[in-house]
Amino acid sequence: MSRMSACCYIVIVILIFIFCVQCSSLYVDSQISKIDRRNLSDPPPCPSLNVSALRLITFDLFGALMLTRSSLQSHIAELLPSLSSSDVERFTDTWLEAYVSYFGKSFPRSQTRQPFLWVIHSSLLQILESFKLSTIVPEDGSTFKSLIKAWSNLQPRPGTVEVLSKLSQKYQLGLLSNGDKDTLQTALRVFPSSVNISSIFSSDYPINCFKTCSAMYAQVLEAVHGDKTQVFHVAGSAYDTHGARTFGIFSGAIDSSAKHTSPPPCFAFDDIRQLISFFNV
Repeated sequence: MSRMSACCYIVIVILIFIFCVQCSSLYVDSQISKIDRRNLSDPPPCPSLNVSALRLITFDLFGALMLTRSSLQSHIAELLPSLSSSDVERFTDTWLEAYVSYFGKSFPRSQTRQPFLWVIHSSLLQILESFKLSTIVPEDGSTFKSLIKAWSNLQPRPGTVEVLSKLSQKYQLGLLSNGDKDTLQTALRVFPSSVNISSIFSSDYPINCFKTCSAMYAQVLEAVHGDKTQVFHVAGSAYDTHGARTFGIFSGAIDSSAKHTSPPPCFAFDDIRQLISFFNV
């Protein structure tokens, strides 16, 4: 092969290599473009939501606003000092599990008109029996009553006061909770006067059921004259969010795992402070 032919051959090889690289780059770019277009075309989970049109924002107290588990654990440890730290954790988890086991259930009027108090009272009796504390903590004693009151003496999540204070300036705020009215009203005392929560929607009679019972969400609609576009529920779990969304109410969760549920939440945050930008306050 002549020197001229060898040079031509090398040039051709280089050109082919450059061509292949460019083709590969174009292919990658096209795939990225497809992905970008697909992401842009995915509809938002609540396309018809207009936060400026909202009138009422409700919150689940135990799941969205409060550090319920750690607060209960702290009170139990203080009220029952004979329990080890592991027993305190087990006591707390058992009590919470007993409460959760009634989610979605209705209660006959003959049984109770305050489902929440009935559940935490009856389950506490069983837990004390299992820990062999029934004689030490009698049902009519002060310690028993203080344990019940622990549910109304919870600490807020970090940032909750700031968020509620800002939202109060733009929206009406309410609680939509399985709790009874007295427990919920007492729990609100932890917040300063800058937090204005004006409405409480509880499980008390005539509702007599726990979320995701539709009657729980229906009572909120009465406050906005049936206009579902004016209410938003901030839940503490995918379960509650799903109930609200199925009922037709806009809802999001302070729980990032909720984004994988169906119908999807309008948001799934782990930090309640993200509500400030979501609601444009």
